[in-house]
Amino acid sequence: MFSDTIDFSRIEEEGYPFIRYHGMICGNRTAALVAANGTIDWACLPRFDSDPVFASLLDSRKGGYFSIRPADTSDLRVYQNYKEMTNILHTEFIRNGKTVLRLTDFIPASEYSTINFPEIHRYVEAPEADIRVNVEFKPIFDYARGKAEIEKTTSGYIFKSDSRSAAIVSDSPLYLKDNTVTGSFLLKRYASKWLVLLMDVKNLAKITDYKSYQRLEETSDYWRNWLSQCNYHGVYSQQVSRSALALKGLFYEPTGLMVAAPTSSLPEAIGGERNFDYRYAWVRDTAYVVEALSMIGLKKEATKFLYDMMESITKSNQLHTIYTIDGSTSLRERTIDFDGYMHTKPVRVGNKASSQLQIDEYGSIINAIYYLARIGGIVNSYLWNFVVDFLKTLEKLWKEPDSSIWEFRTEPKHYVYSKLICWSAFDRAILMGKMLKMSGPFDAWREIANQIKKAVLDNGVDPTGSYLTQYFGSDQVDGALLRLPLLGFLPTNDPLVSGTIEKIEEDLMYDSYLFRRYLNDDGFRVPDNAFLLLSFWYVEDLIYLGKMRKAREAFESLIQRGNHLNLFSEEIDLKNGEMLGNFPQALSHIGVVRVATRLNDAFKQKLNPSSVKSNY
Repeated sequence: MFSDTIDFSRIEEEGYPFIRYHGMICGNRTAALVAANGTIDWACLPRFDSDPVFASLLDSRKGGYFSIRPADTSDLRVYQNYKEMTNILHTEFIRNGKTVLRLTDFIPASEYSTINFPEIHRYVEAPEADIRVNVEFKPIFDYARGKAEIEKTTSGYIFKSDSRSAAIVSDSPLYLKDNTVTGSFLLKRYASKWLVLLMDVKNLAKITDYKSYQRLEETSDYWRNWLSQCNYHGVYSQQVSRSALALKGLFYEPTGLMVAAPTSSLPEAIGGERNFDYRYAWVRDTAYVVEALSMIGLKKEATKFLYDMMESITKSNQLHTIYTIDGSTSLRERTIDFDGYMHTKPVRVGNKASSQLQIDEYGSIINAIYYLARIGGIVNSYLWNFVVDFLKTLEKLWKEPDSSIWEFRTEPKHYVYSKLICWSAFDRAILMGKMLKMSGPFDAWREIANQIKKAVLDNGVDPTGSYLTQYFGSDQVDGALLRLPLLGFLPTNDPLVSGTIEKIEEDLMYDSYLFRRYLNDDGFRVPDNAFLLLSFWYVEDLIYLGKMRKAREAFESLIQRGNHLNLFSEEIDLKNGEMLGNFPQALSHIGVVRVATRLNDAFKQKLNPSSVKSNY
């Protein structure tokens, strides 16, 4: 039963639990991270982009946390798992093969997107014997810059700032010490307790008024009912289900937009500066999300997400790289005086990339609409007019330099990947228009597509003619070009396709099918690590090229990169294999879904390479 346990003494280092030793709990509007030692060390309430109430993951001293664990932590092992088909998390503390304490953590979720539950419910059980339990509760406001007034009530404590409050409710004895609520109580065998975090309340009621058991059942039903819509039952179904649940947990239901990750500033390299805020919606991700959800039968979810994103784009009157979860474009970036995860600064809030020109975003949204059309989704005249208008803009914009898919903060360049996606925008629009019997300037679009292709082949090939380069005039390759075989830009037997893949393998691939994005200077002082999405793209290439045995081997290796809960980070440290970057990362989970379904189709139908191509 406890085959995948964790040594309690190894969960953290210098006060920071490793990223891999976390689970995510989520509702309809936000998420929180629960470390395997029983500490909630990251939680933004009531929504993803709210200031965190707990942030010790980014500053162990002043970041705030909510901890529940056995008073005696000697010789403990920990087992974490999700309640089946849900995002309700169990954490079990084990000694001598027996569970001495069990935590159940969840954020209430409801099928009604207008219902807001800015709460975290924590259930504590003693299943084997009497156990002494320690509790610590220390919320923060305004990134620990705001001082709180603390009020004691008969049910708990309320921490109040000028505009916000955070409270803990329990029927267990709690005390205030050094601005931290603490408790140490004996939990008798078979006994249980609830502790509830509440945000922005003025008064506290007794613990039973918060209906934790009822909220637990409602939340369980919500996740199970949602996942039952998924029609995938093939290979790696456990990983696909968990990835689907993780993706759903990143949606902000009131607007239908999805954050890239629920965290900010988890570093892409320890000691480096690539620490960014991912609690926003990227237009580029739209195409990936639409495709991934559709692959597992969630066409309705995919359609809604696309139309919700289109609504945000329309309201802003132009395409922006990133949107807030309420559809606005105000993402001013600033730094916070925090120590940073594992002492890695800076800690950023907001995202400067929102002001960059990233031309592939235009092609990405066209690709998303095209894919929706292919799966029989509704592409109405509103969407088609959007395509036509977008391509009018892209007709001139494709010729401009940009900041690339990797959001370089250096001088804009003519990145080849951006040009490829521009080409795909015109190519897919022609295919879609003819498929849907829509009218459009198809001949003019084909001429522009041909111009883009000529520009790439004239300026984006290395001097030896062997591979596509990162940008015009460069001799380096780019990991994003792993998508080259999947776009149809060149025939798969074209030497440039195989040459580009081989060059990426030679320059950017490391052990166990891990890839760096690039080798060139990106303006940061510490080299980047392995970006997991590239590995999933690579496996798709292998499937597309008919290399099934190698594809299976590579995917098996990647699955091992997930943590004990089958959650995936953004990056992997090339030196020690540790998870890095914001967590859990939507793009990595999209990669899991896409590759598993592609492999399943190939195995189930015993497809040869030429018949696999129709899936792309």
